[in-house]
Parts: sequence; structure tokens; C-alpha cells
Amino acid sequence: MGPSPLSYDVLILVFVWLRDDYKSLFSCSLVNRTFRDAAATYLYWEVTYSPPFSPVLDLRKRDDFQEGFFVSARLPHYAPLVRRLEISGYLSSRPPPMNKFPAQLKSAVECWPVLNVVTLSPKTYHESVFTDVLPLLGRLSFLRSLTVNAACTDEQHTPTLVQIRQLESLTIESPTRAILQRLPDWLAELQKTLRTFRLTHSCGSVTPGVLRSFIPHLQHITSFGLGLSYSLTDNDVFAFWQELPSLHTLEFRYYLQLRPSIPPRLPLLRHLTVRYSNITARDHANRLCRWVRRVVAKSPLESLRLVCENEVHGPAVSFDPLVEHLSLKHAAELRLLHMRDCFVGRRMFMNLCRTCTHLEELDLSISRETLDEVTSIVSTCPMLHTVKFHIRNCRRRVEISQEFAEQVVKSAPKLRRLAIDGKCFEGTWTSTPYTEVQFVVKQVWTERARFPWERGAVEEKERTHHH
Repeated sequence: MGPSPLSYDVLILVFVWLRDDYKSLFSCSLVNRTFRDAAATYLYWEVTYSPPFSPVLDLRKRDDFQEGFFVSARLPHYAPLVRRLEISGYLSSRPPPMNKFPAQLKSAVECWPVLNVVTLSPKTYHESVFTDVLPLLGRLSFLRSLTVNAACTDEQHTPTLVQIRQLESLTIESPTRAILQRLPDWLAELQKTLRTFRLTHSCGSVTPGVLRSFIPHLQHITSFGLGLSYSLTDNDVFAFWQELPSLHTLEFRYYLQLRPSIPPRLPLLRHLTVRYSNITARDHANRLCRWVRRVVAKSPLESLRLVCENEVHGPAVSFDPLVEHLSLKHAAELRLLHMRDCFVGRRMFMNLCRTCTHLEELDLSISRETLDEVTSIVSTCPMLHTVKFHIRNCRRRVEISQEFAEQVVKSAPKLRRLAIDGKCFEGTWTSTPYTEVQFVVKQVWTERARFPWERGAVEEKERTHHH
């Protein structure tokens, strides 16, 4: 095919909408050279290696790093496109030289000089898997975001790890004592650039004294996250948060405490994520609601996420007290509310939609009776574009018809995406053969096909991250 009628600059803006659709990007890359160059920018944007769990050692398994995507990503004309690297999942625990992966990873990182985001958080691994890679990270002048776990934070690797500079985001999963001892000095070196700092998963070694040692070096931090630590009381955590003057994004692993505490004043807090264990008792649900209300009482809250970390079972208890507070105190600012496993009654759901007129995304658990009236309820939300419902306290599975989905999507002026118990629908404007334009609602499949090197990383991907 001849030269493309669309320039590279135009295609690069179009293909951003296909960033996660590798199949379509690959098809586009076959059109001509211009399409290939534009599609390659997103095809090779991120390299993920996350092997799934295998109960036995398969000696006949092919070597992923010796063929296919990983080979092409190291070619001279594609290597400069690689910006992100993730190593997670279940790596082999065999030592070198029987395990060739450490040497292959070192060779690959040497080919990718413009890496910007690196995640090294495998679930299983050999202790020397990143020994040769960590020194290379310190030489990457564009590296700005780093996520590591115990594979990089033991006594052997910590001295090399803390030599990395210029980070804007640092996440340490299940921090060890070795890294916590060196962390204050490392944070002192990073304080001019670091804006996001997260200690996630098991944080039992994080004590009140450890938290206090961070404070002088986190004065410019805007986003902070802390995993589960029974060593910390609410007063310890609240006092620490108040010492971070620029804090506007917060993630925290909550656990039930019966001792009284002094609520914090967080005047800049806009985004809060709270992780918790499954709650089946009304008193425990009320205590969590009260805890969240106290944290956000003085904050201009724009987004709230309550994330249950384990399987939901038993009766769905009401989180109406929290929803009532949001409707009364944060209606003018609230844009996003994700409370997937939190049950909300019909009356409080109606009040939420009526008062929070700037709400854009909503994810809740409701009853079958509330679902029957959802069309009239969401019609009062002029900015709502994404809704997810999970039906609880219902003996039988609810079947969602195409006609019902159309009614719900068309009931609110900006609503485009609807999901009910995992069944997803999307509304789009399309043209007919007679050049007419009409709004159509269709069932869609949200899970994209994953390539072999990506399988096993689904849970880890869900945490952006969204950040």
C-alpha cells in the first residue's frame, strides 16, 4: 500500500484509544509504514512478564524471553519505545545457570534506556533474580516510578536499591526491616522529587517511631499509602497524616479498633481509598462508616473508594450512614464513588443521586427492589457516565434484559456505561445505512484478551492505577 493519507501525528492520537487492544494495534501495524510506526508506539509501550502459577515444574515449557514479543521489544528500532516494565507473577525459583531469566532480564533492561516506570514484584522467585538488574536501574535517567517487594528489599539488595535517585513515585510492598532502616536516609535524598509514597500489603514492621522518622522528608508528598499494621493505632496514623501539608490523595488499610481517637484535619484531601476485610456485622459496618466520616469531615472530597480485600460472603449490611454523610457534606464536590461491596438502601440511594449532582462514576451494591426503580433514580444525575450495580440480599440471580439496559442507559443524559452483576452494556452514537445518527446500547465484553506474557497480573493491574 502507498503512503498513508493520515499523518503519524494524527494516527498517534487515534491509537491512544486502542492502547490496551493489542490485536487491533497489530492489525493496524500491517497497513503501511506510517501505521506501523504509530501502532508500535503503543504495542511496545509496556513490557509485562507475569507467569501464572504452575503446581509442577514444566521442563518442556518454551522460553518466553527467547522468542516473540520479548525478542522484538529488544530490536534497535523498537527498544526506544519501551517505557514501562513489569515483572510479577510466579517466577522460577531455580538458581542460575539453570534459570536463565535473570541474565535475560539484565540484557533486556540494558536495551531499554528510556524506561520510565518499573515494577519488580514477583510472588515467587530466586533470591538472586534482580541482583544484576538493580544496579542498572540507578543508571536510567528517565526512571520516575518504582514498585518493589521483598525480592528487592532484603539485606543483600537494599544497599543497591537505595542508590536510585530522581524518583517521583515509590511503592514498597510488604516492607522489610532492612529497607525500613535505610528508608529515612533514602527519602531524604528523594524529597526534592518524590510526590507519591506508598507502603502496601503487610506493614507489620511499620511502627509509630518508623512513621515519625519519615515526616521531615515527606513535606512535599501529595499521595501516600499505607498497608495493614497492627502496630499502629488510629491516633498514630492520624497524627502522621496531619504532618503532611500537601496531602491530597490517601490510601489506607483499615482494621477495627475500639479505642477512641482524635479525628484528623486534612483540608486538602480529595481522593481517599480505604481497604478492609469483609464485614457481615452491622456494628462493624457502622464503625467503618464512622471512621471514614471522621477522616473526610474537613476535606473537599472528590472521590471515595471502599475496597473489600477478600471474598464477600454472608448477608449484605447497610452502609447508609456513610452515604447519608456524603449526601449532606460532600454533595458539591463528590465525583466518584466506588463502594462495590457496600450495600445501600433504596431511600439513601435516591437521596445520593438527587443531591450529588456532579457525580460521574458510581459502583454500589443494591437490592432487587431498588434495581426495579433505578431508571427513575439515576435520571436525576446529569453528569453520571458510568454505573455498576451488584445485587445483594437476593435469593436468585437477576437476569438483565437488553430492553432494561437500554432504558437505564438512556435515562440519564451522559450515561454511557452500565454493568449489573458483571453483565456490561455500552451506549454509543452510530450511523445507519441511511446516514442517520442514532444512540445504540449494546452488550460488551470488558475483559480484553491477554497475551501469554501478561497472564497472572490482573490483580496487580487493578491497583492504578488507577493511581
